[in-house]
Amino acid sequence: MSYSTQMIEAIQSEELDLASELLRQAIDMDNDEDLYALIETLYDLGFLNETREVVTELITRHPDDDGLTLTLAEIAIEEGDELEAFDRLSQVDPSSPYYVQSLLVSADYYQTLELPEVSREKLLEAKKLMPEEPVIDFALGELLFTSGKYRDAIGYYERLLTDHHLEFAGTSIYGRLGSAYGIIGDLDNAIDYMNEAVEMQESTEHLFQLGYLYFQKEDYTRSTELFNKVKEQDPSYTSVYVYLAQGYLKQNNEEEALKIVEEGRFYDKENPLLYSVGAEASLAKGDTETAESFYFKALDRDPENLTLTLHLSNLLIEQERFQEALKLMEVKLEAGEEDPQLFWNSAKAYNSEEDFDNARDKYERAYDLLKDSPEFLKDYAVFLREDGDKDGFVQLSKHYLTMKPDDLEVAEWVNNEELY
Repeated sequence: MSYSTQMIEAIQSEELDLASELLRQAIDMDNDEDLYALIETLYDLGFLNETREVVTELITRHPDDDGLTLTLAEIAIEEGDELEAFDRLSQVDPSSPYYVQSLLVSADYYQTLELPEVSREKLLEAKKLMPEEPVIDFALGELLFTSGKYRDAIGYYERLLTDHHLEFAGTSIYGRLGSAYGIIGDLDNAIDYMNEAVEMQESTEHLFQLGYLYFQKEDYTRSTELFNKVKEQDPSYTSVYVYLAQGYLKQNNEEEALKIVEEGRFYDKENPLLYSVGAEASLAKGDTETAESFYFKALDRDPENLTLTLHLSNLLIEQERFQEALKLMEVKLEAGEEDPQLFWNSAKAYNSEEDFDNARDKYERAYDLLKDSPEFLKDYAVFLREDGDKDGFVQLSKHYLTMKPDDLEVAEWVNNEELY
């Protein structure tokens, strides 16, 4: 048995002092074939210093072996030694049989350094040298996918499928295509590819992605079926509960939606979206007390969420709890939020509290962004009429009537104002 083999056995037995002794003996006594195998095993196990020792010894015996130089570059990358990594990579000459591999290592490193364009240049250079190499097509597809260039990525993934590469490095090419097409909005192609991915491997991730695609397509029956499979396969897959509950809510099954919210809270008590869906389901049932509780719990977990603030303020205003609504919204207003719905809700609450100056201010601020909303225009017009602003009321109402000419009530108001 070689010293290299004995060393690996010592490492696996956690006899590290013995492993260090055997490393020295392996370097002195083992043949090159054993040492090359030892390099690969040590690197895979994460013993970088020991790997470097063996590589350094072999370089003295084989100074022209660029594969060893590449290994030193990869060690430097793992250790975060940027200068050493680039120095080693630059030592691999374009005439070397390892040059394409050095380009791939460089591309991967540039991507970790958040320099995707440089990474792409390296991969395209490699592709010119080896145009039929699927590893390069996959690397380009992955780089473009993670860089948000999904249409470009699709071309490389489809090339891999054409060449019958259905999976690469544990990644389903069908799954990648399904995700990419889904992101660019081509849901039909996305669903076709993701169904193929599920056929090949019914993984939790594939089932969830397929369910999400059907959810986007508003096929809530199918999405619910798939999300339930995800939940059965892995109950701790927390992302599924929000969409599953929303799917039931879209099918007017509030009871099941609330049941899913409670199941989801068991695994993730801090997800504000679960509480938000719980509030929606409770409102649909007419249970405003539970809805309010859910909204407050959601805001406790995500206090910066403006949408939650608006939903809760709507509920409080409907219940004529105007001071509570204003207290809630004033936090956002003081923080400089410029949301038209926030201004409108505040205007309604101030008006109901007879704080007409603040109400007028908020209506004016909402107007620029909501002047094409007939619901807002009518509400604002009513405020102006009650506030005694005849000219403002008439002007706004006429604008409203261009959108809602059949609103005879407002038309009569305008006629009456213009008569006097």
